[in-house]
Amino acid sequence: MTAQLGDLFERVLAGEPALGDEVDAVFRDAERLRRRRTRLLLTVGAATAGALVLAGYLLTSTLLPARGAPPAAAPTRGATPKPSAVSDPVLRVIAPIVDGERMRILPPQPERGPGWRRYAVLDHDGRPLGVVEVAVYAVPQSMCFPAPGGWGGCARAEDAAGGVQFVRYDGAGDPQWQVNETIARRTADGRTVAVMAAGERGAADSAGRPALSGAQVRQIATDIRLIAAFGPRERCNGPAAAGACPAFPVPVPTTG
Repeated sequence: MTAQLGDLFERVLAGEPALGDEVDAVFRDAERLRRRRTRLLLTVGAATAGALVLAGYLLTSTLLPARGAPPAAAPTRGATPKPSAVSDPVLRVIAPIVDGERMRILPPQPERGPGWRRYAVLDHDGRPLGVVEVAVYAVPQSMCFPAPGGWGGCARAEDAAGGVQFVRYDGAGDPQWQVNETIARRTADGRTVAVMAAGERGAADSAGRPALSGAQVRQIATDIRLIAAFGPRERCNGPAAAGACPAFPVPVPTTG
């Protein structure tokens, strides 16, 4: 009986590979599947990382400003147009100096007239810092610049570019009204300007200090564009401006 079963198994298993070969084949298939799964995972991971990098670049370039681009200006309290944008040739000469001091200068209408202008100066919070006043005159060729300090005689004028002579009157006025003033005259035709930066009246010491220094007032007064900014017929010593011109601590002599 046992011999017959042995013969039967031999006939059934005839031509089949050895059992050891089948075990090796199973392990080889498992290793091949493992390597295929590993390659697939690496490919998916690389694609995901690339997608994340691309998404980050797109978000950064969209939401953040480009390198070198100027930052957006922060809103200021009581935002107003830049003074230099105002359609006023006289103000366009003065505004850059005031802007450079982080202040604002505004023309409070109707404080202007034929031959004169008056501008309010504010700090960056809108607090008043006094005024800047400008007037133009037609003066004879033999004008005598007043001597500083109210002394008699004529002051010795200094020369500036463009054929302009000038005298500074820094600290004119009194302790309750601090003023820096310059009188400048174009020698070619006698056109003369007076420029004054005055602090707040009644405020002593630093609280009433003029918004512009004496040097800045002189820079404005001797700028050859300032006289040209007034109309050719404008003058504070003309009949149209009678009684309306600013009262300067050191008046401009309009007679020879």
